[in-house]
Amino acid sequence: MSAMMSDFDLRAAARSIVPVSQFVTFTCSNRSFGVDIMSVREIRSWSPTTALPSQPRGAKGVLDIRGSVVQIYDLDELLGGPGLARDGNAGRVVLVATLGTEDVGMLVDTVSDIIFARAEELLAVPRAGSGTGPAMVSALVKNEDRLIGILDLKALFPSTGPSGSPEA
Repeated sequence: MSAMMSDFDLRAAARSIVPVSQFVTFTCSNRSFGVDIMSVREIRSWSPTTALPSQPRGAKGVLDIRGSVVQIYDLDELLGGPGLARDGNAGRVVLVATLGTEDVGMLVDTVSDIIFARAEELLAVPRAGSGTGPAMVSALVKNEDRLIGILDLKALFPSTGPSGSPEA
């Protein structure tokens, strides 16, 4: 014999199965950011890169990571700052993320933590003064006493198409 659930019980059950997102958080020039944990391939300490001619804005060079050549970007420079390399890169971290079928590396100050957030905990990013380009921060998450900007990797690296090859 089955009992019928009340509307209240159904809503409570639905809230208990709401998907929870996980984000790897990190700092870059005293700002806190995060990326979806499913996009993170590797976290490694900084090592010197091989510079190539005609690199895109923010590119520091390439690294051979487990047999794949990965472009490494200075995240601070990509986000409009002066760049982390101004102080040297000793002690910094490279966060390698997968975007489509291509890996990209982001030079950051430190990797902080893994946080969890339900959909209703994601806060909208104010659009005032954000310019006309794509929003590189897709949402904000409050964690303890700080707001963490969740990066949209597709907006941050627009030259990488869905197939992972540079768009023409």
